[in-house]
Amino acid sequence: MKKFGLALAAVAAFTGSAVAADMGPRAYSKAPAPMAAVASWTGLWISGGVGFGMMEYNTSVTSVAGTTVFDPGHDTGGKGWLGKVGAGYDYQFIGNFVIGAFADAQFSNIRAQNSFTCPGICLGPTQGYTGQIKNDWSWSVGGRIGYVALPGLLTYFNGGYTQANLNQVDYVIASTGTAVGLSMPSRRMGGYFLGGGTEYAISQIPGLFWKNEVRFSDFGNRTDTQGCGAFGICGVAAAAHSLDRNHLYEQAATTELVYRFNWGGAPVSTKY
Repeated sequence: MKKFGLALAAVAAFTGSAVAADMGPRAYSKAPAPMAAVASWTGLWISGGVGFGMMEYNTSVTSVAGTTVFDPGHDTGGKGWLGKVGAGYDYQFIGNFVIGAFADAQFSNIRAQNSFTCPGICLGPTQGYTGQIKNDWSWSVGGRIGYVALPGLLTYFNGGYTQANLNQVDYVIASTGTAVGLSMPSRRMGGYFLGGGTEYAISQIPGLFWKNEVRFSDFGNRTDTQGCGAFGICGVAAAAHSLDRNHLYEQAATTELVYRFNWGGAPVSTKY
């Protein structure tokens, strides 16, 4: 009996060794790869660049009392170059989303030649008059929301309040260039803007980005009093001559360099 037990033990040991020899190598499960850590978009930034803008100026002119129509209404289009500077703060949240607030200023040469034909009751004989409208600067303040589509690439939409300055318009006779003493004083028009764009990291210089943006601005409706110069062709002493009811729109495309002070700082774990 004792020998039988020893024989069974030997068979079991042999069988176990054979089975183990037939089994393949033991499989090991690989731990999941950690999410990629990228630099945070949270922090302060400054920017500067150039661009091109187009304006549309809708206008109509009546007497001061509003009872006589001098110009029933027309649209004037203009264009020009601009320079832009800005600063802001962004905050990255819920992984890839970014919100921020900013302010910027534009120094521009966006201008249009506002020409119209005025009947004899306006400034003597019926003839054409013209004067240059120019937006020389504007500023904006607002917010934006964006999405980090790829590491180092932000796409965004923005909006807010904007104000533009228009230089004084001095009208002359279109055919001769003779001053008529009629002018529109310089004024500021305010309204809203909407836009969007992208920011892309320049990998060779940490913290430096290339931003491209398009923006639409509506500066609202205004009614401005046009004045007549002292004893000009207007034929009267300096006085209010007419009312100009106007509306200004602008569209601009800009390209800028942005420097982010925090870039390369505390990372944000984000999956792309």
